[in-house]
Amino acid sequence: MTIREADALARRRLSDRRYYHTQCVAKAARELAPKFGADPDRAELAGFLHDIFKEESDDVLLKTLGTSDIISDNDLAKKHALWHAFAAAEYAGNVLGIPSDICDAIRYHTSGRDGMTPLDKTLFLADYISEDRKYDDCIKVRKTAATDVNKALIEGLRYTISELLERNAVIDSRTLDAYNSCVRSI
Repeated sequence: MTIREADALARRRLSDRRYYHTQCVAKAARELAPKFGADPDRAELAGFLHDIFKEESDDVLLKTLGTSDIISDNDLAKKHALWHAFAAAEYAGNVLGIPSDICDAIRYHTSGRDGMTPLDKTLFLADYISEDRKYDDCIKVRKTAATDVNKALIEGLRYTISELLERNAVIDSRTLDAYNSCVRSI
């Protein structure tokens, strides 16, 4: 699948607001990729595909995930906010034939994971700092990313964890693992 085809697919599947976000993430991913040592074309492709299931119903998400291990993952089964990423990755790999490294970046763009690849880091941070995001933490992380993407990634993970703590929400173990892994690597 080409970047242009992924862009067209996102346009068809998403509302105007979500599509604009997707364009911003794809642009940020292309710009961040070299800083993490990732391929800009693969990063932009992942950016266009990362939220293609964001506006789907739980029924559609579960149907798409029916053959994956999400159902047996008790932690993930309770986290509806992560389903869109896993469903998009399943669809990208099984239907669109997207390579597994891009699918993994899509799968973990919300949660992160232990041992994130350069492409994983690129998409996670691109989604966090995309220009459509206006909240204070995002603006701070965006400023940090201009000079140090690894520090910005850690800040983004820390803000994600803090926000979940403030809401008394369960924190996915993958997010904690991503944070610990990134901190250990500096």
